[in-house]
Amino acid sequence: MLQLLPFLTWLAPATSLAMLVMLASAGELRPHGGAILVSVFVVAAYGQFLSGSAIVGAAGLAMQTLLAIALIVRWRLSA
Repeated sequence: MLQLLPFLTWLAPATSLAMLVMLASAGELRPHGGAILVSVFVVAAYGQFLSGSAIVGAAGLAMQTLLAIALIVRWRLSA
């Protein structure tokens, strides 16, 4: 499959990971909530990068994008 902009598939996971680390280091994540967000990140990354199905890969990318948006909104609202 030819990808026009291959770096875009890495943008959402990189943003999600950066926001998770930043919120955790700032103490904005509770242990239970942080564990849930990390689990969502891992499941989405598995679906996006390690699945053999294009549908599961697209769903993983959508989950990563929604997670990144939610974490950015959470960060901006807590500031």
